[in-house]
Amino acid sequence: MQRYFATTILDNHVLLLREDAHHLVDVVRTSVGEKIEIVSGESVYLAEVKSLKPLDIVLLSPIAEKRELDDRVLLAFALLKGDHNDLIVEKGTELGVNSFLPFLCERTIIKVPEGSEDGRLLRLRKIAQSSAQQCRRSLVPTVESYASFQAILSQPADVKLFAYESLAGESCTLTSMLSKNTKPSRVLLAVGPEGGFTPEEAREAQKAGFTAVSLGRRILRAETAAITCASLAAAFGERD
Repeated sequence: MQRYFATTILDNHVLLLREDAHHLVDVVRTSVGEKIEIVSGESVYLAEVKSLKPLDIVLLSPIAEKRELDDRVLLAFALLKGDHNDLIVEKGTELGVNSFLPFLCERTIIKVPEGSEDGRLLRLRKIAQSSAQQCRRSLVPTVESYASFQAILSQPADVKLFAYESLAGESCTLTSMLSKNTKPSRVLLAVGPEGGFTPEEAREAQKAGFTAVSLGRRILRAETAAITCASLAAAFGERD
């Protein structure tokens, strides 16, 4: 069954984004009377297509389900070149990440103004939207504007971890740290760029309350490290 995120619900009638309405009517070629799923906030509803021109969708009844993690997972990743950022957001969304925080640091290859937005960022938000629909999530993860590394360090969270094997060693792994988190929490995971965090950035992170963790015995590519963090957070973020 097709799932779409509502922009507005008025008197049980649903409005969709223009591209979602186009997809429903012109791509999947829905028909009058067809049932679809509508997400509003974190609530999911069964809905029916009442007409196509104009498109009219009416809510029928709520659907009881639990798709989201118990933990609220924030994934901060250094902005990467090429389409690696797309992969992080796509797979992170499938794994349950709530917010993506792309940031700039000393070894970031791509340089953009802090707080700015561009076509790359808009693309990431569209990927989060489409991936959330595909994996039937009940919310679309946010993709925040570009931030400085210092802004990431000041983010509030109950658990703050950053991938940096030089300080962590093999004993302090991401798995061991996540396993200590026994109740729903706001978990912030930070992954550096292709060349990793600098020693000074690592010291700044520790001063800000972050714990350095290892992702294993092998050195991972930056995008693989980010997806690994999201995957492990998902494994420990589902408690029932």
